[in-house]
Amino acid sequence: MLDVQAAWVFLYDAERGEFRLAADANLPAALIGEGKRRMAGDCRCNQMLRDGTLHEAINLIQCARLEQALPNNPESQQHATVPLLGQDGAVGILNLLLPRGRSFTNDELDMLGAIGHEIAVAIQRAQLFERVRAHEHVRRELLHRLLLVQEEERRRIAQDLHDSSGQLLTALTIRLDQLRGSPDRGAAVPPPELDAIQRLAGQVWDELRRLIHDLRPPVLDDLDLAAAARWFVETYVRPAGIRAEVQTEGPNQRLPADVETTAFRILQEAATSALRHAKTDRLEIRLNRKSGILHLMVRDFGVGFDPDTSEPGRQSLGLLGMGERAELVGGSVQVLSAPGLGTTVLARLPVPQEPPT
Repeated sequence: MLDVQAAWVFLYDAERGEFRLAADANLPAALIGEGKRRMAGDCRCNQMLRDGTLHEAINLIQCARLEQALPNNPESQQHATVPLLGQDGAVGILNLLLPRGRSFTNDELDMLGAIGHEIAVAIQRAQLFERVRAHEHVRRELLHRLLLVQEEERRRIAQDLHDSSGQLLTALTIRLDQLRGSPDRGAAVPPPELDAIQRLAGQVWDELRRLIHDLRPPVLDDLDLAAAARWFVETYVRPAGIRAEVQTEGPNQRLPADVETTAFRILQEAATSALRHAKTDRLEIRLNRKSGILHLMVRDFGVGFDPDTSEPGRQSLGLLGMGERAELVGGSVQVLSAPGLGTTVLARLPVPQEPPT
């Protein structure tokens, strides 16, 4: 439409303080050679933009690149220049090579200036989006590592408790048994007190075992997610007087460790929330692996609530925590609830496909 022979765009890299060729069309053959080597480095139009003297579209600028590439063609050594000026300053330059004897009118220059501004705004928005996306990626990566470290720390603490405190309590129980049967025990410790001490040691050991399993259930490492879900139901849900069942569909294979851990923690949080708040006598848990997606559903039949007006504590620590865990493995969590209609937690977690052997 503008009878332009060639065009190219330089974008300014503020971090490096230099321009780079971002796009081009119909460059002269002399500028294409050697991987467009002549299009690298500084030039007059770049310097004008850097110095702040290029504020509007200019009809003709003597181009050092074209002078070197076309030394025997003086009439083709000029181009029009359109600064790409956005809301936050200049982002680059659009250069247009015109045919011999052609120049832009003032109306065309005004139009090119407006187009340059729109291009600059679009570029700035794209760059801002890339920065936000990069920061979000870093945030997710750090949170993912934090959760991995947290799970490893849970495993280490559980192992330490089992190896150290557990052994001490076992030794204490054995020693109490020995004292009860020792003939030279005398009357130093009356039998009723020995029995009370032994019962207390047994209670401490039971509580310690519960704490160890809460920190990191061994079934999550030794067995699969379905087994861990059934263990959780048998250990915590049914003893609370709630009828519960775990239904599974799909291939019965181990999932990646981070997916299994994420799914179990979401299940744990959803079921625990139901035990605390739902006032229900029934819980339904479903695990369905299909088409590379693990679908987890935890449904209660209790009082329900309005997710939009739920109490702040439950919203921040429960629902948001489940959603954040799911996002770290590329998944999502949806909570469906209404007063009097119970609550359903739906999680979708992608399962990476194993490469064929």
